[in-house]
Amino acid sequence: MSGENEPKVTISTLRKALEFLLEDDNMIDRLEATALQELILRDGVVSQQERAFLQEAIAASNFDSQALDILKRLLASNVPA
Repeated sequence: MSGENEPKVTISTLRKALEFLLEDDNMIDRLEATALQELILRDGVVSQQERAFLQEAIAASNFDSQALDILKRLLASNVPA
């Protein structure tokens, strides 16, 4: 897990990453979902803002079934905020 010195990833950064990942085929696959997960967990916590981002992304974007499972598990995780 990352240390306390890791910079916090902003929601703006997550939105830009999501847009970038959607550019090629308008679909998020397992590897791209894993990249989003790693960005979110960079500081070791899933904040309320990150949870809201995940809910919004899941509702508004196209994910394959493996990607959706990864992000839903992250959303349901008990990683402290």
